[in-house]
Amino acid sequence: MMDCNLDVTLLQDLLEGIIDPVEKLFVEEHVKSCKKCRKELAELKLLFWDLNDRSNYDLSFPAELDQIKGALLEEFAEKPGKNTTEIIFDIQRQTARSAGMFLDYVPGVKESNELVKKGLRGAPSTIGKVSKALVKGTRFLLAE
Repeated sequence: MMDCNLDVTLLQDLLEGIIDPVEKLFVEEHVKSCKKCRKELAELKLLFWDLNDRSNYDLSFPAELDQIKGALLEEFAEKPGKNTTEIIFDIQRQTARSAGMFLDYVPGVKESNELVKKGLRGAPSTIGKVSKALVKGTRFLLAE
């Protein structure tokens, strides 16, 4: 191939643009002075151009290919059961549950939860009594 002992992969890397900057400078300078490497680089350029030219390939696909692809997609693709909003809310609920899981191991938390629930059940009647008392007090003040 070449008598100069330059690695051909460096020429390929130069064409593909994946060569290190220092190696690029070395290869470019070498190609300026070496006739065989310049010829090899020109042949590689033609090969790359030929490989990238899609008009050289005559590809024909059978008509059934679209049907097979559709059937495979239907069979193996996930069927969305929820819309995006529901998925986000589910994730947030799970995150909130996970964030509070440590409370199961803190002493007294379960008992305080029960007390809060009892208080919340009684809250509407307490609010009703207070509001009735406020109405009576307001009437009393207005009557004077």
